[in-house]
Amino acid sequence: METHDVCYTREVAIEKAIEMELQSFKTYKDLYFKVKDRLAKDVLKDLALEELEHKYTLEKAYFEDTVELHDKGEKDGPSMNLTLLLEEKPLDHAANDQDVMVYAIHEEKRSVDFYRAMAGQCGGAPMEKMFSRLAQDEEGHLSRLESLYEDLYMQDM
Repeated sequence: METHDVCYTREVAIEKAIEMELQSFKTYKDLYFKVKDRLAKDVLKDLALEELEHKYTLEKAYFEDTVELHDKGEKDGPSMNLTLLLEEKPLDHAANDQDVMVYAIHEEKRSVDFYRAMAGQCGGAPMEKMFSRLAQDEEGHLSRLESLYEDLYMQDM
């Protein structure tokens, strides 16, 4: 999703965030049906459902003064920056589980970058906190995906 160096109005910012969450949900849903590994399926399903929670919360924000995002209290480690190591390629009918996981990691990194950029553009504005929190949640998702990838595919390295 493209951003511009501006801080959007509250309504437009919420719309952009909803659009990002909907796209993330659709991506995880599609990847869920492509992957065969049970653990990967479970993580992708969990992430898809968390994106729906974000979307629902953001939709409610139209009618509320504050945006309260969920806080699961989970502390994930920092990103392993696997997007620097793993080349993303389009998924086709021949894609295997590892290809799907690489795609998911890159997709999540795009979400993190989107929300970080939006938070930076809204520095000092009311929407900064919402975007920073969404970036933090997406960083947790990225960490989960990277940890799973490490467990499944980097054991012999």
